[in-house]
Amino acid sequence: MTKANQEYLYKLLKVASPSGFEGKAQEITREYLHGTCDDISTDVNGNLIAFKRGSSEIKVMIVGHADEIGFMVNYIDENGYLYLKPLGGFDVNLLPGLRLDIHHQDGIVRGIIGKNAPHMSHGDSDNAKLKMEDIWVDIGAKDKKDAQSKVDLGDIVTYSSQIEELSEDVIVSKATDNKVGVYVAAAVMKALAKTELKANYFAVASVGEETTLKGASTSSYQIKPDIAIAVDVTFTSDTPGADKRKFGEVSLGKGPVLALGAAVHPKVNDRLQALAKKHKIALQIEITPGRTGTDADAIHANRGGVATAVLSIPNRYMHSPNEIINLKDLDNAVKLLTEFVKSMDERFDLSR
Repeated sequence: MTKANQEYLYKLLKVASPSGFEGKAQEITREYLHGTCDDISTDVNGNLIAFKRGSSEIKVMIVGHADEIGFMVNYIDENGYLYLKPLGGFDVNLLPGLRLDIHHQDGIVRGIIGKNAPHMSHGDSDNAKLKMEDIWVDIGAKDKKDAQSKVDLGDIVTYSSQIEELSEDVIVSKATDNKVGVYVAAAVMKALAKTELKANYFAVASVGEETTLKGASTSSYQIKPDIAIAVDVTFTSDTPGADKRKFGEVSLGKGPVLALGAAVHPKVNDRLQALAKKHKIALQIEITPGRTGTDADAIHANRGGVATAVLSIPNRYMHSPNEIINLKDLDNAVKLLTEFVKSMDERFDLSR
């Protein structure tokens, strides 16, 4: 990974962009892509769409979603404790004790998710599954009035998490789900900046995937792609206790993961697999029989149908403040999709 690409990726990972509030992340991508394509636009929902013109009519769209999971402040009690509503899916039992960033106006208020000490708990209730209403956030306020001077209802909240390099290629961060998808779509555009294409290439940073899928739906409706590839993250099964009979065999550092299933197009997948073999690019396989859990679910049946694929980056500890990825998997995803876009022309047969 080049230094410029790594700086772009780290900026994306650091910025807060919970679902519905992706604007700051989109500006980082716009800056990175400046001068590399024919047009960059933003639509009414906040999708960022970069376009490079080709010499034929075929349109290829690669999309990653710019939103991360987060929360919104829902209630402040008389003692100054905050209660939240989630933006996206969480394992609530993971939350007690975590540090949060509450984004208030132009600053950050630190919050701690509270839980009574073990000495204050009793009985079987210790192992009960928590609900969001059981979770409170402590900002050190004296009372409700003090808390209201620091935060407002509706303030967005994200994990407080730093990027750390665990090894030369392995990093830990919040929000690799799915800033890495945005990174791949944009890095492909940058790699193609000086290449003459037959395909028209659209790199899309979509919004709202964790909550509504609105960004993928509206951007693909606008673009009318012939082919769309959703780049997201997927679970690994290389951790203790992971059941490969259920999740298949997916590991960090062994390449991006291609989904096979009902929602994806076999000829697009065949081309991706052939290119991976030709260019000696590591590629793993996962089985997604029905819905993919990605932007592809909002794209493949749009308008008259779109030939869709899903390429994912292996991700340990998804939807936690400590998601782990391997940068080599990102590099291989960019290489593969760059070759895919270069190979596309109007002769590619999408019939089934």
